Amino acid sequence: MVVMMNKNFIGQILTHSALYIKSRACLLTLGLLFGTHLSFGQTSLITDLKKDRLTELSLYFYPSTLRMVNLDKNEEFNRLIQDIEKLIFYKMNGKFENIDLYNLVGQLQTEESFEEYVVIDGPTKKFYLLGREKPTETVGLALMNEEHYVFDIAGSLELKEIPKLYQYISENDSTFQSKFSQILNLVELGDDIVD
Repeated sequence: MVVMMNKNFIGQILTHSALYIKSRACLLTLGLLFGTHLSFGQTSLITDLKKDRLTELSLYFYPSTLRMVNLDKNEEFNRLIQDIEKLIFYKMNGKFENIDLYNLVGQLQTEESFEEYVVIDGPTKKFYLLGREKPTETVGLALMNEEHYVFDIAGSLELKEIPKLYQYISENDSTFQSKFSQILNLVELGDDIVD
């Protein structure tokens, strides 16, 4: 049995198929971008930090990369991050000072309706964890070794794991800070190679 088809007919089918595939791919891409944007409505105060050029380093973590950062395979850490969809970590530059940290905490509470979840205010370390339910977002601000850090989390944290994790970090302070510094140095080294 031999089937013969008109070349124009085949060309029309291929053209319509290609347009159909392209339009579906375009819609899928737009849907993913729009859906991602809606699921992670980063607070304007945090995005302003980047616009105002106050960040020195930006790192984006997803569930798999967050688990890789857990070098000691700490169970409290794994439970803490299990429901995080995305974490954006900022190392602030020298223009960002202690007063900016305190002001940002206040602005998040008054302008963005964040609530304090955890506050650790020591002589050399300061840590604030704030959150809100609608839209679900958690923001952390930290001062360690005269460096300022801000992180923005889409998804939820297992807050009951924070005291255990803090105790672990306190007991292993020098080891934890050393590993944290190593991770940042590796990332900065990789960034220098790319540039």
